[in-house]
Amino acid sequence: MPKSYKCEQLETTLHFQPDKINFCCSNKYGLGINIKKNENIDKNELINTKKKYIKMLNKGIIPKECEGCTKLQKKSFKDFFKYSKLLINYIIIDHFKECDCDCIYCTQKIIYKGIKQKYQLLPFIKELYKQNIIDKKNLKVEFQGGNVSMLNEFDQLINEFQQNNCKIFFILMNGIKYLPILEKIKPNKDNTIAISLDCGTENTFKKIKKIDAFNETIENIKKLKNNTSLLISLKYIIINGINDNLDEVKSFLDIANNLKAAYIIFEIDFRDTMMNYKNEFKIPAHYYEIIEYVKNYCSKNSIKLFIPEYTNSVLKKGSNIL
Repeated sequence: MPKSYKCEQLETTLHFQPDKINFCCSNKYGLGINIKKNENIDKNELINTKKKYIKMLNKGIIPKECEGCTKLQKKSFKDFFKYSKLLINYIIIDHFKECDCDCIYCTQKIIYKGIKQKYQLLPFIKELYKQNIIDKKNLKVEFQGGNVSMLNEFDQLINEFQQNNCKIFFILMNGIKYLPILEKIKPNKDNTIAISLDCGTENTFKKIKKIDAFNETIENIKKLKNNTSLLISLKYIIINGINDNLDEVKSFLDIANNLKAAYIIFEIDFRDTMMNYKNEFKIPAHYYEIIEYVKNYCSKNSIKLFIPEYTNSVLKKGSNIL
């Protein structure tokens, strides 16, 4: 029986970037189509390009952009994917780079260096709905990009999605500015704001974000908890020599516990190997100790912990421990 592969994201995802639309969550390097300034989406190009790569995977041919990706699933050739409408149920908004801080770990500055935003997204979304490409019953929308407080279409996009029955939002933000539109997102158990706090103290916040707004961020998190129905998660990206010590992590965890965060996202900063699953990674030995402490703390205090798939992949491949 010939080898065959399947990728659910390829079939159902659109990842909007400054100069292209990807078909998966991979930053910059994934499969997709390029777009020109103010160009309308060509439905046929979108669908036919997806079909081309789906056929390749089903024949056992892995595109170079997909090599080593953990999203690929082996499957029997007899289960060949019967693509039809290829409805989109996962949209990632990552086409803007503007931010009100300057985090030292920011991958946007590396991945999209020199690439300018070529379009406003709202007309594209309206067109996708008009062409019946979006699965209205099951759509999840994730905001990445720079910081959503700087996205001039943010309010309009939230309204457009909600008017079309979208119920699931995942919004990454830094929490420096309070956004009243978040109060208007309808209740749903899966709607989440992920605040990238990355520290437990004011001084470390300044080092990482290069802005003095630690106390304002904490107050905005409290306000979000009081005025919205969204789950609040706090994110920590561990950075070598900056916040990779147990005292800082303990302070962060205590803040998360006191704020009654719904869960914690814990990641590793690996800017030089972002989304490159084939590499082995040099992981400082004490990272493993810190992550074990985080797991125990969260378990003891009944806090949900999420370690992203790519971070787990890096940890497993970290054979060259420093």
